[in-house]
Amino acid sequence: MAVTVERQPRDRATPWLETSGNQVLIDVLRSWGVTFFAGVNGGGVVHVAKHLEPYTDLAQSRDGISRMLTMGEYVAGFAPLGHWYATGRVAGCVTTTGAATKLGGSGMTDAKLHNIPAVYLIALNSTMSIGNAPLQDVSEHGMNVVPQLEAELGEGCVVIDSVHSLEDGLRQAQRVLKRSKPVAIAFHPDVLSRPADASVPWTSKPRTFAARDVSDFLEEFPRVARGKRVLVYVGGEAAFAPGIRELTTRLSELLHAPTVWSVNGANAISSSNRYGFGYISFGGNDVAMDLWKGVTQDDVVITLGFDAGEYSLNLGKINAGHVWHFTDLRDAYGHKQGEFRHRVGHEYRLVRGDIGFVLEEILRRLPSALGERPEVVPAPASLNKREISRETRPGTVDAMEFYGRLHNAWRPNSIGFDDVCTAYKDRQYVAQRPSENIRFFTTHDGSAMGGAFGLGVGAKAGDPSLNTFVFTGDGCWRLFGGALADCANMDLRVFVVNNGVYGIVDKGLEVIIPDVPKRQYHSKLPQIDFVKAAEAHGWDGVRVAPDLSNLSDIVDACYQQKGRSLLVEVPIDADQMLGLNPRLNNLTTKTYL
Repeated sequence: MAVTVERQPRDRATPWLETSGNQVLIDVLRSWGVTFFAGVNGGGVVHVAKHLEPYTDLAQSRDGISRMLTMGEYVAGFAPLGHWYATGRVAGCVTTTGAATKLGGSGMTDAKLHNIPAVYLIALNSTMSIGNAPLQDVSEHGMNVVPQLEAELGEGCVVIDSVHSLEDGLRQAQRVLKRSKPVAIAFHPDVLSRPADASVPWTSKPRTFAARDVSDFLEEFPRVARGKRVLVYVGGEAAFAPGIRELTTRLSELLHAPTVWSVNGANAISSSNRYGFGYISFGGNDVAMDLWKGVTQDDVVITLGFDAGEYSLNLGKINAGHVWHFTDLRDAYGHKQGEFRHRVGHEYRLVRGDIGFVLEEILRRLPSALGERPEVVPAPASLNKREISRETRPGTVDAMEFYGRLHNAWRPNSIGFDDVCTAYKDRQYVAQRPSENIRFFTTHDGSAMGGAFGLGVGAKAGDPSLNTFVFTGDGCWRLFGGALADCANMDLRVFVVNNGVYGIVDKGLEVIIPDVPKRQYHSKLPQIDFVKAAEAHGWDGVRVAPDLSNLSDIVDACYQQKGRSLLVEVPIDADQMLGLNPRLNNLTTKTYL
């Protein structure tokens, strides 16, 4: 669908809003639906940022005006990711010249690793200052940032070095965004401030599939799968397909297929899927891990998407005799030549197309060709078998009960984000199956501490009606704590898991270097009163009682949207081991250090 680029209204009172490449850039992005940005103004972006209205209230989220939330670049770099997870709409981050680009770069990397379209506006030096030691020199004489961006993003790095290249650069950016990848639009401020024009309407990408791939699957799969066990592995790509939970349930039922999922793939799974065996790998359920480790050449696997990262496949291969990979991504993270043939042990087939659309077609046509399937015992009621100690040090909660009660307390229209803390392996272990009332996401492949806070900010700005939850740690807090004041009126709900240590490090090193004194783990954290810290930043704050006696009241408060953000401190015993971390075995052998 073609979109006409309309200039935002100007009047005589704002002569400083001249027609230039700065205005064209913002107006074209607005025509694409990119209206929310986060970042800090200054230096090379001032002439871009002046075309953005301040974002100060949730009511402004859907007014169609290009707006910017002033927020430190580390947090701002993750905001477009949360915006996408919540709404499926692209958002942006603004970083001025130099160090700001480095700060926003962590979120940009996670966008790449998780196949998320996002826009990063990055200021270069003025062309007239290059070679004269400008402040925050990002040219080839200083940080040399463009080759760095090109090395990481490839075609996703769009350099505007002439107003005549602006239109072509924006067309390039649109191509990359349509491939579910982030774009860094790097520009020289003096170049973008010159008079310019560009017409780059957004063209919609239709839902479709490769008919030949589907036909080949329907012809070959029934023969290959006859009499064999079929497993389904659900990745994060599947989570965005319309009606996906019903479709995956129908697939599991049709094939009598034990089904496992990654942490983000869980959003494509119904809690009532009787063949749902649980999360795998990091924080994985015991039954699911036994099943996944037992895959042999006699098995057939269908992957819906392909979450290939270490916290999903733990550097290993899928060793089934035949793997069919359903995907609509051309260059997903971890691919080689657009495929994942290198991550399977034997035969590999691609079925290209919108995953939901492909499943609809296959579920319509496959039953008549499939024949009778071997009976498979459905998943047990409990997907965990380990005995977890319920004894915790005084003043801390029983994390098993805490996460279990929360899992049963989620209400409709909720979204949550797990940070790089014990929560992002423990929550799903306790939950076992996803809740129908809340979607949970984590950017675990980048594993950047503190990123979930930015995800929550972006999600809430994208859809203020969503009850937005963030689970973070006392270590993660160190990277975003100063940004609380910037979103005190955004109705965020942030749970801080406070165990006094960098929990993933502290417990991991007990396995990796057990003979080293704990003081040399460098994992201990000074205590912070997070409730007082939150209140000092304009938030409400509350601490979970060790006996969980106030947890129900806290949940009720979380679902009362009053405009004020709420922080919940959760005292946790780091020695209570819930979800496991298979990556520790890689680090223990030193092979992958």
